[in-house]
Amino acid sequence: MDVAKHLERAERHKVVGDALAEAGDEWAAVCYFYAAYHLMRHALRTDPIFDDPTRLAAVSPDLAPELREVARHQGRRGATREYGVNDLVRLLYGNETAKVYGRLHYASIAVRYEDGLRGKPLGQLREELDTIRLAHAQGQLKCQGAAARLEP
Repeated sequence: MDVAKHLERAERHKVVGDALAEAGDEWAAVCYFYAAYHLMRHALRTDPIFDDPTRLAAVSPDLAPELREVARHQGRRGATREYGVNDLVRLLYGNETAKVYGRLHYASIAVRYEDGLRGKPLGQLREELDTIRLAHAQGQLKCQGAAARLEP
């Protein structure tokens, strides 16, 4: 997918999420998460840290430039460490951003695979999406170096 397409997809998911939220449909949570997901994919694909292997290695020695293209949500652990978007968000963009993004992800899982949101307000999820949208719009989703690293 073209990098700019992530921004289009993010906006479309937000619009659909808002329509579902207005109707009281918890599937808005899934749309809000995927809006955030596409903003994070855009941030990863345009983050200059992936152009500087030395800075990237300072965050974690097993990070590689091609990880900017990762699409899976969660990484896998095995003989070699594999990363997902959630892992990269935590490593590169800090704990607070990762918490907000994680709450949106878990809400989408609850709707898709579990008993639903169980009372979590859709307005709160929209606010969490807005937090990510604002950080993206203000250029805050750029790794500031090893200081942004969290221990796994």
